[in-house]
Amino acid sequence: MRTERTRDQQLFINMAAQIVYFAVMSLSSFFLTPYLLSKLGREAYGFVGLANNFSSYAQIMVTALNAMASRFITISVHREDYETANQYFTSLLFANALIAAVLAVPAVLVVAYLDKLLNVPAGIVGDVQLLWGLIFLQFLLGVVTYNLNSATYVHDRLDLEYSRYTISELLRAGMLLLAFRFLPPHVYYLGVTAVVCYVYRTVVSYRFTRRLLPQVRIRRSYFRMARIKELLSAGIWNSILQLSQILLNGLDLLISNLMVSADAMGSVSIAKNLPILINSAFNAISYAFLPQLNISYAKGDMEDIREKLVFSVKLLGMIACIPLACVFFFADTFFDLWSPGQNGELLRIIAVAAMVATPLSYSMAGLLNAFYVTNRLKDEALYQISLSVITLVIVFAALHVVTAERARILIIVGVSSVVTGVGYLTFVPLYVARMMKMKWTTFYVPALKCLPVTAMVMAVGWAARHFIAATGWIGLIAECAVTGVAGLAISFVVLLNSADRRRLLALVRSRTGGAQ
Repeated sequence: MRTERTRDQQLFINMAAQIVYFAVMSLSSFFLTPYLLSKLGREAYGFVGLANNFSSYAQIMVTALNAMASRFITISVHREDYETANQYFTSLLFANALIAAVLAVPAVLVVAYLDKLLNVPAGIVGDVQLLWGLIFLQFLLGVVTYNLNSATYVHDRLDLEYSRYTISELLRAGMLLLAFRFLPPHVYYLGVTAVVCYVYRTVVSYRFTRRLLPQVRIRRSYFRMARIKELLSAGIWNSILQLSQILLNGLDLLISNLMVSADAMGSVSIAKNLPILINSAFNAISYAFLPQLNISYAKGDMEDIREKLVFSVKLLGMIACIPLACVFFFADTFFDLWSPGQNGELLRIIAVAAMVATPLSYSMAGLLNAFYVTNRLKDEALYQISLSVITLVIVFAALHVVTAERARILIIVGVSSVVTGVGYLTFVPLYVARMMKMKWTTFYVPALKCLPVTAMVMAVGWAARHFIAATGWIGLIAECAVTGVAGLAISFVVLLNSADRRRLLALVRSRTGGAQ
């Protein structure tokens, strides 16, 4: 019992560290984005998100080799097969260096001919090219040093990982504030800070690797082409999954730029800050379960894996409905305060369109860990890529019929959200239940409870909107706090059984000194 409680506590600590990081990142984004918009303008700022999207396109190649690396290294270490772990680690490093060298060529060409590929206002071509060059440089550095991120994962110390991210975000914010305060405004400052912060994170990751994986050695004698082939065979399906996600969600800015306007791209870029941030937070929280799932798999403890998957649905479901209610009722106020001069109501509608399926998709996000742990990504990848193709067909067909700019923007953003919800409602829970040899209704029972919970939380949000009627930051925070607290209370009662409630309360007490 003590061992399980310790693992639960580490899970709690990992999640707490992730929440702190996302709180810092959120505050940084909330304060910096309107400041940067006022200095750079909406069109220039839109190219920051688009540059990051282009890096994510290139990430597909890297994912094919790296996606499953932490899984294989974790299993080797926990089976005390350090020879194999060193083979994975060294082979990955050499292969990643070669990939980075290959990708550097198209990166240089894209930067050189950027104004021919995209609609870039003439006055900022040089700035945008330098920005993209620096962001691509950060990406290439990340490719080379990718496997340094394995150490915290292998030993379930994600709290260390996210403390590194927190400090990096504070460093980024400080550098940007100083640059825009004392220097003429240029968009490429965001690229400079990205590179500097990545170098910092890499140095810290190297120290974590030396501390947590002292058995790891990088030697040419450990290089094995067979390990590269093994990683590619497993990871190629993760690349296809990532491609499907880009087709579903990552082309919004590019399609908006090419088929609507650069101004529309700017609106989508601003509006999607909230959905992207919230989605990243949920992905990180679900990711917190993954190291323990891999450790259990290495030890052959399938029952623990099943229990963790069910608990992840309940835990994520507790908070899944809160972001949608807050965005639906309060996002226009937020955007009016955060980005004065922008169309807050339009930005709210875009954000809601991007989040319409969140109560189901967020609650079941942790189930995707099962595909990774068992190395069975093929079926999920094929299903998701088919949904992505269907989404693009619907979007482009609709864009050729609809002419109104607002409607075209909502089609670009909203169709992918709906299709994602369909995937989480059908394929994901059914396949995972079958794979884990559980009843097909296992995950539907807690997930579908999110629907009445969502209705109740939406009612609370409506009441907060009408009775508090915020016009400033304090009122907005009060509205969100009321909705959030009520949402947690409702979810705690409706979604969790008595055993889950006792378990969660014990975890909270153990971290606040109430339990030993």
